[in-house]
Amino acid sequence: MITAKKSAIAASLAALTFTLGGCSVIDYWWQYYDGEVDTSLREPTGYYEHTEAVAHEDPLVVPEGLEEPQTDKALALPPYPQTYVQGSLGEDVDVRPPLVPIRSSQGIQAQWVDGEAIVWLQGYGYNEITTEEEAWSLLHRLLGRLHIDVGEVTQGAYELTTMAADYNEFGTPYSHVNSDNDNLRYRQIYRIRIGRDANNNIGIAVSLVGSMTLLNYGFSLDDILTPTELQRFAMGFANEIIKEVDEVSTIAETIPQVVTVTLDRDNNDQDAMIVNAPYNSTFDAIRSMLPEFGFEINEYSVSHSSVNVTYEEQDPEFFHDKGVEDFGLEDGDYIIRVAVDGSNSVITFYDDDDKPLKSEIVSRLYPGFSEALIKEFALY
Repeated sequence: MITAKKSAIAASLAALTFTLGGCSVIDYWWQYYDGEVDTSLREPTGYYEHTEAVAHEDPLVVPEGLEEPQTDKALALPPYPQTYVQGSLGEDVDVRPPLVPIRSSQGIQAQWVDGEAIVWLQGYGYNEITTEEEAWSLLHRLLGRLHIDVGEVTQGAYELTTMAADYNEFGTPYSHVNSDNDNLRYRQIYRIRIGRDANNNIGIAVSLVGSMTLLNYGFSLDDILTPTELQRFAMGFANEIIKEVDEVSTIAETIPQVVTVTLDRDNNDQDAMIVNAPYNSTFDAIRSMLPEFGFEINEYSVSHSSVNVTYEEQDPEFFHDKGVEDFGLEDGDYIIRVAVDGSNSVITFYDDDDKPLKSEIVSRLYPGFSEALIKEFALY
């Protein structure tokens, strides 16, 4: 006797047969309704045959008469200690390659040797730094620009350790952008030394000697850096040295011994700050100075000579501790532009609608902003 329920099932199956066709579909749906699902096809039988992995020789064939090309192992992952191999697999393993040296316009090279990232300054097309004293001055100029304090200097040697400062995961100073993106904060101490190799080339060697991992809002994490991370941080700091050498050597212009910033009006009769310094150095100094005074640089354009920023208003004590007057600027998004006027640079300010700031706002901003910019020029 066929019940109403099974009649409905039969009708459904007939419809499926017409629509989809094939006995396997009917079997599946019948098992679904009947409750007796055949799972035999999902169970291993033990009779499957698998091919075995075989290590083949290098398929590269070098034609007769040519030498086999050299292999660059700069991106090779260093071997992990056994303690790391036994740890968690998958997403907990750092599989990123080590950070590599940036391309230098001066042909400068950097190497990872025995736990140090070494920037070589001689023999690669850059000859202005010929003494340890000149390399030492370059290093101090870099630390000043990055706002990193010196902790201890080794007497009788060109060697120092930095004070603890915050960096991102690539060995560059931690910024407001990193904080807003919830990036990890690494509080680190670096050892930097200057010496020569067997060919009398001057090198600046960087190694990471202390690190503590923090969440962006301050809580510390239990963390042990891997060999890959130690290399990435040190090479990131070495890249800052390369950029400093490039910047100093490629700007064929002289910054005045005394930099002045005056409040005036530009050719468009707009309130502006006039700097008696070349455009390139002024643009670089502004970008370096802004993050230290509550500005987050969202983007900048060299071709448009503009810097788009978000400003977070600071307490008067904040400016007092930095030795400048209060900027008197409200929270908000702003655009800062730099233009050329003869041998001077002209700085103008706009709101987020790209409209010039009112005269009273620029007048209130001028004392503190000009003092901060002059202090930044002193670091160069």
